[in-house]
Order: sequence, then C-alpha cells, then structure tokens
Amino acid sequence: MLLDAASTGGRSYARSQRIRYQTLADVWSGRQNGFGLIRLLLSIAVIVAHARVLGFGGHGPFYYTWRKQTEIGGFAVLGFFALSGMLITRSANRITTRQFAWHRFLRIMPGLWCCLAVTAFIVGPAVALHEGMPLRAYFNHPEGPWQYLAANWTLGAAQGGLSGLLAHNPLAGNFNGALWSLPLEVTCYLAAAVLATLGVLRQTRSLLLLMLLGAWLYLVNMAANAGTLHPDLYSHTGIAWNLPFLGYISMNQLLPLMFTFGLGAAAEVYRDRLPMNRVLGLASALVLALALTVGGLTTYGLPAFVYFIIWVGVYTPRPLTRIGSGADFSYGLYIYGFVAEQTLIAFGATRWGLTTFTLASLLLAMAAAVCSWYLVEKPAMKLKHRRPRRARLRNGPVDPQHPSAGDGQVGSPTQDGALRRAGR
Repeated sequence: MLLDAASTGGRSYARSQRIRYQTLADVWSGRQNGFGLIRLLLSIAVIVAHARVLGFGGHGPFYYTWRKQTEIGGFAVLGFFALSGMLITRSANRITTRQFAWHRFLRIMPGLWCCLAVTAFIVGPAVALHEGMPLRAYFNHPEGPWQYLAANWTLGAAQGGLSGLLAHNPLAGNFNGALWSLPLEVTCYLAAAVLATLGVLRQTRSLLLLMLLGAWLYLVNMAANAGTLHPDLYSHTGIAWNLPFLGYISMNQLLPLMFTFGLGAAAEVYRDRLPMNRVLGLASALVLALALTVGGLTTYGLPAFVYFIIWVGVYTPRPLTRIGSGADFSYGLYIYGFVAEQTLIAFGATRWGLTTFTLASLLLAMAAAVCSWYLVEKPAMKLKHRRPRRARLRNGPVDPQHPSAGDGQVGSPTQDGALRRAGR
C-alpha cells in the first residue's frame, strides 16, 4: 500500500511538472537573448523606410499592404518601445531612482550631443560647400550651427535645418527628423521611474494593468470614432503639450507608443506568470498578421506584437544572440541614419536608384554608428558605475558573477537602452 501511495504521488508530481507551463522568467534568465539583434534589425528597418520616403517620395514599405495603419519604419519604432518597456522596467525596478536617471542620461544624451555636433560642424559645412554657400555665410546664418546646437541640445529638437541648406531635398531643410521619438521615449522612462519609486512595479503591479486597460479603451474609442477597422497608428487626438527639456509632445504619437511601452513593462512585471511557448508565439504572429492586413493594429494588434517580439527575443538561436550583445550600434544607426540619407540626397545619390542608395545610406550610417559606439557611447556608459556615495541598490550590491542582476540589464551594458527611439 505504501508503495502504491508512493507511486501515485510520484505520478501526480510528474504530471504537475508536465502541466506547469514555462513562463518568461523561466526562459529569460539574462544574457542569452536576441534583443540586441532585434534592435539592430529595427534600426536598419527605419533607414530602409526613410530611404524611400526621403529619396523618392511617397510612403514607406508596406504602407498600403498594412491598410495605411503604419509602414515598416513606424512598425520598427513600436518594436523599440516594446523592448524598452520590458528592459527599462527591469532596470527601474532594481536600482535607485537616482541611478536610473543617471544611467538613462548616459545612454541617450552623450550620443545625441555628439550627433548634433557632427551634423553642425562636419556634415553641415560639407553640404554648404557642395551647395555653393561660403563657410562664413554658413556659420553666420541666423539658423546656423551654433543656433542648431542651442535649439536642440535638449530633446525638443526645435530646429531641424541648418543655414537654409537642403532646400532642394524632397524633405527640405531637415537634417535629422528621426529625433522626434526621443522625447517620447524619455517620457516613458520618466513614467517607469515614477511607478518604480511609488512601488507600483513591485507591490501594486495590478495598478499597471488598470492603467493599460484605460489606455486600451481610449484606443478602442478612437478606432470606433474613426469609423474604420484600420485607423492610422497615430490618429489625431487634439491633445499636445510643450514641456521643458522634452519639447513638443503630441498625444497622437505618445498614446500608442506609451501603450506599447507599458505592455513591455507588464511583461517584465508579470514575467513569473506570463507563459512563453511556441504555440502562443505562432498564435501572436497570426493575430498580428491579421491586424496588419485586415485592421485593428491599435486595438488587438499591439498586444500580439509585443508578445511576439519578446517571444522571438527569448527563443533566438544561441549563435545569433552574440550579435549586439557586446557592441550595440542600434542607437547610433537610428540617430545618424536620417542625417546620412539627407546628406547623400543632397549630393545626388538618388540617381543610383533605390537599392544602391539604401545600401549606401546603411553603410554610411553604420560607419557613424561604430564611431559613436566606441568613441562616445561606450566610454559614457562606463561612467554609470560611478554611483553617488549614498546610492544603494534596492536588491543589494551587484553580484560580480551576474552583473545584470543588480543593474537591470540583459546581455550587455547596453541591452536595456533604447532608441533608437526609430527613432528609435
């Protein structure tokens, strides 16, 4: 009898183990993931989308296939926000607010400032000489390089042009339109920091779900008022703010992007309950495809997309997880891609055709991104461990064998960074 009972108990335990599903916490332990590769691909997608729009006019790839809801560039921006929501929330939940702000500053601002300086003092003069403008006129222009730096050193990006250059480009007078998403991403960072400071991400995480439900209902209401199954991703809301440091923030863009960020944050907060398996991954891909081709991206498509991109990241084949884990060029690609394309257009590179122009833009942007990473971003990130004397990790000191455990990072010192913002 005792043997029977033991046998029955053993079978019950084995059955319970088989029934228990794998969660995000089970399959994502830290370094082995494809999030670096995904961010790199998202940055490339943004440049590919901009190549057609900036160089040849019209819309980005898949705009009509996806029922005018978005195109590949906007879709890539969503991917940045989804991954940032998960990775940034992990960081905000594990370190002090002061440390979190310092880390985010180091990840975004030095690279941005260097990009602005390169644009103003290297790219701008080169374009000026090509367009026949004397350098003295370039530097003395009312919207010259010094004014460009003064207007854009914060995230507001108040001045897009330089000394009246690029007047003959299809998108005239704008050197770096990709910076629009950075203030929106930083707004999401601020929201994550506030929720972490208030303890919402740890103690009352259900409140995050209520907030997401409210945002989702607002999106559903907007879709209903649009009178179509496939409204534009950035539908008009009529709500906007002009904020210090962040500049102009429109609810048109903020709502869907922050909702996507919040879904990524919820995945991190509920990682011990979020099931992860092949069936759900394929189901999310099918739902996303339906939302893109039939309609409903802003209602049921975004949750499917966030799940799918996380699923792809945690189940990326191990050899591919090395890409982007040591050197993260995605941010540099994002912030230099637009500049590279506008510059090549000014020099007449579109005469080579779309494919060659796109490849040239990618190569030029990648060269700038590599320089940015090794000369600016990576050295800046080394300063993040110079913590204030009174700062302490919420979870104790960093384990030298698992540094990501204390710093909320995944796979590399940059895996929780984001834009790249498409931004991004």
